[in-house]
Amino acid sequence: MTQPPPIHIRILTDGRPGHENQSMGLAEALGRRVPVAIETVGIRAGGRHFFGNLREAAKLDTGANVDLLLGAGHRVHLPLCFARARLGVPAVVLMKPSLPVSCFDLVVTPRHDATDPADTKKKVFTFGALNRLPEQLPEKTELGLFLIGGPSQHHAWDSAAMLQSIQRVLVANPTLTWKLADSRRTPPDFRAALEGAGLPLEYVKHEQTVPGWLPKELAAAKIAWVSEDSISMVYEAMTAQARVGILPVPQLKKESRVVRSVGDLVDQGMVALLGSDGSLSRAPLPKVAAFHEAGRCADILLERFFGGCREA
Repeated sequence: MTQPPPIHIRILTDGRPGHENQSMGLAEALGRRVPVAIETVGIRAGGRHFFGNLREAAKLDTGANVDLLLGAGHRVHLPLCFARARLGVPAVVLMKPSLPVSCFDLVVTPRHDATDPADTKKKVFTFGALNRLPEQLPEKTELGLFLIGGPSQHHAWDSAAMLQSIQRVLVANPTLTWKLADSRRTPPDFRAALEGAGLPLEYVKHEQTVPGWLPKELAAAKIAWVSEDSISMVYEAMTAQARVGILPVPQLKKESRVVRSVGDLVDQGMVALLGSDGSLSRAPLPKVAAFHEAGRCADILLERFFGGCREA
């Protein structure tokens, strides 16, 4: 049987790893279902690049016809819309766009960022941002991960309390091998305190990680403890089928969508919250039924835009 030609996917990227990972996660999920060719086009910041960005987004001289456009981040919205009109192919934007929904063929948005998270013909709402974890995962190892964020518009920060929470988890799980990864938002005082605490873990600074490091570690980890502010990491750990605990962080907005989203996961028994006394909202950490949002969205795209085709 002759193999069908690959679906040529053009990803418009603003250079932010979090945005590019969402697009790549969806493209790679499509690639696990049908043959694909993935191309990335950088969208540069600054008004002087305005017309150049539009030309790059819609260029035809890449050696193959474009079949699908993907992008995440406000900088790619207008180029994505322009390329859609010029190339006449579906455009899918990830996260809530700054342009009207009518400028795109599909909008994929995390539920916690939506005021009305009900799926429509043009909108698909996901549990968390899409990520690059595959559906098929290796067997879990005796690895525990700490994923640490920092202050945000929804949360403040208490470095001493966070360090104490980490110490309590380590004491309760002495047989696991532990790694801790911080983020760009992690305050310098917490990083300094952690380095001086002499805890039995490997501290991996975000500057030291290479692309693909976190998905690989999550795929292997049996347990992941995530700071409450890092909602995307919570869902990524759940996608990796790790047992997930939440490290509390001071809340600035009790009714914010991010705070409610974490609270809902705790209430539904999908994650556990570490109390100030070291107790868990649920013990042991809950095991979550497998779910994979990038895969679900890939199925939706294939059905809507490519007739539900599957690899033979």
